[in-house]
Amino acid sequence: MTQDTSAPLYIPILGPWLAQELCSMLPAPFKPLDVHANPDYAGVLATHADTIRVVICSTGGISVNAQLMDQLPHLALILNLGAGAESVDMAEAARRNIQVLTGAGINAVDVAELAIGMMIALARRIHLIDQEVRQMQWGRDRQPVRRLAGRRAGIAGIGAIGQALAKRLDAMDMQVHYFSRTAHMELPWQHHTNLLSLAAEVDILFLALPGGTATHHLVGADVLQALGKDGFLINVGRGSVVDEAALKEALNHNHIAGAALDVFEHEPHVPSGLIASNQTLLQSHRGGFTVEAHTEVLVLTLQRLQHAFSL
Repeated sequence: MTQDTSAPLYIPILGPWLAQELCSMLPAPFKPLDVHANPDYAGVLATHADTIRVVICSTGGISVNAQLMDQLPHLALILNLGAGAESVDMAEAARRNIQVLTGAGINAVDVAELAIGMMIALARRIHLIDQEVRQMQWGRDRQPVRRLAGRRAGIAGIGAIGQALAKRLDAMDMQVHYFSRTAHMELPWQHHTNLLSLAAEVDILFLALPGGTATHHLVGADVLQALGKDGFLINVGRGSVVDEAALKEALNHNHIAGAALDVFEHEPHVPSGLIASNQTLLQSHRGGFTVEAHTEVLVLTLQRLQHAFSL
């Protein structure tokens, strides 16, 4: 992709994530258009439609769908900052020969670290005991907990995040199982051909799956029932993977011991039943929220822009 760089190269930023940072760090000739919160974003795009070749998007922002692509007839590249691409109509982009690049793998270590932290907090009831101490009710909770070493952990999704997570669970002397469509013979952990068998085999079930129709509500009442009354569910993938109504029922009826969630189906909305439960530990989609991950995403985005325009 080449363009006369004596003129500004307009780059629409369609999502809120790192929008401010991108606007401040993109050098000339790039001219960021921070339109993600503009009600008249279509009007802004129309003004520059003949010159826009690249857009930057992220989950929770403006969708890059067929309608938006129609507005930008010269669009050739979509840079999705996150690991997933829920905000992009991938089939439509492919049909139009528009390249889509994501940030898959960049924050895998960061997400895995949060998943480990949530597991420890949930299993050791750290979040509950913290409140007990703050309320000057030292020792109120006398419920004993089990050690994690030796317990069985299952990972649904063995991509970059899943593998980073498995290595850390290994180091904690936990037994690691995983579910994926095909076995990865190079990996030392036990493979399961379906999620139900994985849930039945483990004490802690981690979800590191992408969103989309293929995984929508993959974790429902049957999987939660298989996980069992002593089992924990930890989701650091996508919220749409979990049937949140089924999860609420499983928690209310003690079909599982607890759930730690960094993602939700309709963010930023979190079901009241999950908020009210003392069996949940909740985060605001902060798995990749580290200085290091943000820096790497910004650097990679600039490199991709420079490469796209042969700068």
